[in-house]
Amino acid sequence: MADQTELQNIRHCIEIIDNIKGQICDEEAVRCIEEAVDFSWQWLNDKTDVSQKLYDLLDNEEYSLTIYQESENDEHVIEVWNCIIDSIAYICRKAYEYQGAKYYPEPIELVDEDTYSRLLNEYEKCMK
Repeated sequence: MADQTELQNIRHCIEIIDNIKGQICDEEAVRCIEEAVDFSWQWLNDKTDVSQKLYDLLDNEEYSLTIYQESENDEHVIEVWNCIIDSIAYICRKAYEYQGAKYYPEPIELVDEDTYSRLLNEYEKCMK
């Protein structure tokens, strides 16, 4: 069960994404980001199981946030992507935990509270 702090952190992750997604110029990438935000709100509001959908937006072979990040050359925009990806990964991990998952996809296995702390530091850099 997600506690109040985790729910606040998730809400904050969504706010961070909303604050910085305007720095991404690729319209397709922004649509992917917005889809992830929509799933995140669904989970936050209704506890709908969106964990796999979020993970698919993070990491799949055809289209994903990580593919968009890897195709970027601008260092600042790469930092923005780091923020967005860490935010979605954190939310995804919490959604998996809430569903009682015993196993996680490998990248999500690595997500913990340090991810959230790192995200806050990355966000400060993105806002400069």
